[in-house]
Amino acid sequence: MKYLSVEVGKHGRIILPKRLRQKYGVKEGFRLIITDFMGQILLLPVKKYENPTEALYGSVKLDKPIEEPKRVAREHIREKLFKEA
Repeated sequence: MKYLSVEVGKHGRIILPKRLRQKYGVKEGFRLIITDFMGQILLLPVKKYENPTEALYGSVKLDKPIEEPKRVAREHIREKLFKEA
């Protein structure tokens, strides 16, 4: 892994190097998760799902699909993703 140095500007803003923005598709409005991980600042891209229920795939085991809960889950996830984006 290569390390890059960036300067912290006014209001704590940083500018990601162009090659990283291009590599990860980071554009204006792109959301990142920021966390304190083992004493380091870690930035992670927020994964976008074409179908919001993909994020939950395999998390619940059911004998057969139930449409009403699926619809409610889709709406909830869609709202949450749009608030984060």
